[in-house]
Amino acid sequence: MLQHVKIFPKILLNCLLISLIPSAGLIYQMMTTEQEQKMVVEQSLKQSSDVLVSEVNNWVDKNLKNASLLVSFDEFKKMEAEKQVPKLVAATNNLDWVTLMFVADTKGDAVARSDGKDSKNYSDREYFKQVIAGNKIGQQVLIGKLEPVPLHCFAIPVNDDGKKLVGVLTQCSKLLSISEYITDTRIGKTGFALLVDDKSRLIAHGEDKSKLVGQLQDFKEHPGLGIDNLSVEVKEFEGKKRVFISRSVGPDWRLVVQQDYDEAFATYISARNSALILAVLTIIVTLALSFVVSYSISSPVVELTKVADSYSKGVFTKKILGQGRKDEIGELARAVGRMATTIQIAIGRLRKQKKNALKRGDRPRRGRPT
Repeated sequence: MLQHVKIFPKILLNCLLISLIPSAGLIYQMMTTEQEQKMVVEQSLKQSSDVLVSEVNNWVDKNLKNASLLVSFDEFKKMEAEKQVPKLVAATNNLDWVTLMFVADTKGDAVARSDGKDSKNYSDREYFKQVIAGNKIGQQVLIGKLEPVPLHCFAIPVNDDGKKLVGVLTQCSKLLSISEYITDTRIGKTGFALLVDDKSRLIAHGEDKSKLVGQLQDFKEHPGLGIDNLSVEVKEFEGKKRVFISRSVGPDWRLVVQQDYDEAFATYISARNSALILAVLTIIVTLALSFVVSYSISSPVVELTKVADSYSKGVFTKKILGQGRKDEIGELARAVGRMATTIQIAIGRLRKQKKNALKRGDRPRRGRPT
């Protein structure tokens, strides 16, 4: 197929194909750099999420230990309400984020409260129902009435010495304290974390605390929630390309750490842009050189071909160029020159022979005399 292609495009095409070798190398290098950068970003987000997971789990453990200690006392096992109140008050003051602790009987009526308020029935609360149903821990995230911020209320059973359920101890805590942990953990300039409960409702946010006031926002559509544990993914969100990593934490909660792609992959982007510039420059320079080289080779060959064709027809008016060159083109030009001389000598001899024949009166057997 290439035999039908003229020499100039053929040489140009070969030169361009050779130029693809360094370009392919640059593309491969960019792909390798992206994978390496992804590993670096993944490690960075993992380390940041490890700190946050540890903080949240410690927070949950402190709350659980605080409540578990109370139910081990006799006044709770025996459901002695008046003796429970001082210990509920002390346990509430033990942790800054705890807003309320109370004990309810199996019907849901609060018999002892840390805030000294009147009894109230809590039988409709999710956390109470979960414990009554036999769960070791019940929990529910809701918005506080006195202060419209997320509260985490968890409940544990109160058993007598015979392990019979006699009541439910509940502790409610402000989740803004977790947001403070999360806010203090920054990843670069754009990276932050958020926390959702078991119903994918926002309960802590590392960038905007205003999202936590007034109501529990539904974050089911957040792209970070659909990611496997410790698997870094890049997705579009809120008009920006972002990097996400998701972790299970606490009581069926989900922690998401995110960062803008441009910041997380800044090293890769810089290398990629440099590689693209270099690739474009390589192609432009190669194209220019290929054109010059192809033309410098094909042009004299084409010209010599025209000269040879003209000489073959007995026309010797065209001048042979390039005979002074030291390369193969020069050798070809000199060979054409020698061929032209040989042809001219041969033609001269033929003409001389015919002329002599006419002087002797000889006639050519065929054709007309010249």
